[in-house]
Amino acid sequence: MRDARRRIDFREMKFALSWLLFTAESTGALMILWNGVPIHQRLLMGHTAQQADPRIFVLGAVAVILIQSAYWIRLRCFPPFRFKRRLVLGHAIQFLGRLSFVFIGGMFSVVFFTRFEELEFSIWKVLFLLVVLFSLFCYTLDLDRLAKAFSETMAEPAQGALRS
Repeated sequence: MRDARRRIDFREMKFALSWLLFTAESTGALMILWNGVPIHQRLLMGHTAQQADPRIFVLGAVAVILIQSAYWIRLRCFPPFRFKRRLVLGHAIQFLGRLSFVFIGGMFSVVFFTRFEELEFSIWKVLFLLVVLFSLFCYTLDLDRLAKAFSETMAEPAQGALRS
């Protein structure tokens, strides 16, 4: 009896920790989007002379650290979630993932194809942008995994799968 209670508590703790890590990823993604969308709009309008505030780089670095650390810990240490089938919710989450990927593609296109000659770049700024975009890509992959957890039926429990 006592071992069963410990196993349940341990599973609940893993479930809560996994959601906490996903929340950290989401916070990092929101930080990037909150600061990145206005930059994207300025670049689209041709305002390329304005330099980014150094705080933007600090916030971007914090966001990347949040996303990358939470993403890789969840991917390596926690089994995928398993939920009761909620098809509409799964589709809504997958839609959000695709929307964030549209931002990644749009930012990449504007910077590297449309305004590249007009911007002052250093190798560090290019690498920073690529790391930020890669972090959003990882978050998009996590959103897809979460969407699949809600969209697929629970036929047989996978070994170690976390259930809600």
